[in-house]
Amino acid sequence: MTDNLENKINASDWKLFDKVMYGGLGYGAFCLPTNFFKIIFTVIFPPLGEVINTVGDYILDEFPYITWETIKQIFNNLNRIIYSFVLTSMFYIPGLIYTLSNITCDQKGPNATNPIIAVKN
Repeated sequence: MTDNLENKINASDWKLFDKVMYGGLGYGAFCLPTNFFKIIFTVIFPPLGEVINTVGDYILDEFPYITWETIKQIFNNLNRIIYSFVLTSMFYIPGLIYTLSNITCDQKGPNATNPIIAVKN
């Protein structure tokens, strides 16, 4: 015997409100933007978001994760990281705005990838 919530899950009528209220983020799929974690780290500490944004394409999936190319990329963009740090030390909001604008500008470049990641549970 099934209840109303189980019928909603089986009929794919399980909305985000239902998932939050009754649990069940493990059912079905939900989408996250590709730069979601960059934005979270940027809100916590903007210079860290700038570092992640700078080296994001140069981190490898296997050992060694960081190569000389990654370190060169950090030094090539050191001015952006320092600007973000200085602006963050000036009341946090200027650094946050600067770093978020760098993240969004980098996403709109000519080689921008698909902005959505689908997560299937």
